Amino acid sequence: MSKVSKNFDVIGLGGCAWDMLGVVSQHPQIDEKVPLVAFEQQGGGQAGTAMAAVARLGGKAAIVGNTGDDEFGGKIRQSFVDEGVDVSHLDMVIDATSHIGFCIIVAETGQRSILYRDGTKGTLQPQQLDRDFITDCRCFLTDTHHPQAGLVAARWAKEAGIPVVIDLERHKETNDQLLAVADYPILPADYALEYTGETDLNAAAERLLTYQPNVLIITRGRQGSVAYSEQGIIEQPAFKVEPIVDSTGAGDVFHGAFAYGLALGYDLESNLAFASAVAALNCRRLGGRGALPSMDEVEQFMDRE
Repeated sequence: MSKVSKNFDVIGLGGCAWDMLGVVSQHPQIDEKVPLVAFEQQGGGQAGTAMAAVARLGGKAAIVGNTGDDEFGGKIRQSFVDEGVDVSHLDMVIDATSHIGFCIIVAETGQRSILYRDGTKGTLQPQQLDRDFITDCRCFLTDTHHPQAGLVAARWAKEAGIPVVIDLERHKETNDQLLAVADYPILPADYALEYTGETDLNAAAERLLTYQPNVLIITRGRQGSVAYSEQGIIEQPAFKVEPIVDSTGAGDVFHGAFAYGLALGYDLESNLAFASAVAALNCRRLGGRGALPSMDEVEQFMDRE
């Protein structure tokens, strides 16, 4: 894909959160107290973390979403500003609370439990969107946090010839429609099976390919990712990094890096490897944005592999 003259490499529409992360030596049982081994706070959310990843890689990114006007909303906004992500279309809803999450991570295994509150900020509606802004990018990404707004924005991008990356990980009423408009739907394996009702991943992929995306990508955590298209199947093993501290946000980072690779014109095989490397490197520290790598770090890492 040629690098069309646009102000942004990637624009993401979707979830923006404030994450609190606690590491424990063992998961607490009911009525049990356990000490925290480590504690971190940082920005989170699917599309939000994806755009932070794009910016850290050197891309021009913008986030479209909303927060409350509470303390956490201010922290969410500042986390984007600190990364250089454009926040001109990150709405602040007056007298509303923001999306927050608390993640409990078991130190030895990396297993995690996530508690969250969506907040009272509500969801963006299509009439709140700026079509000229949404289409001022080389690649558009949305998750399902703002279902109707995300669908309309994805359609605008599609009509403008902009590649559309969709992050689907849980059921929303617009998922069928999003799949129909997506050029690059990316689903975790468990949701691909749940969504299609299949028990075999290849069978699930066949069902999802009936929506006629350019490429369907299924992520499998430590087993890597698989891309399905009319040209065949490409399997990308997960890169190994040491130490693996926390896999929180690895999927979100994968989505952001893949979208940025599309904006840069990477071919599919190269882009799968690139996104996988970025996601792996982010697992070196605590949190979804704890170890977002620069492009230099990624290139050096891939040269060694």
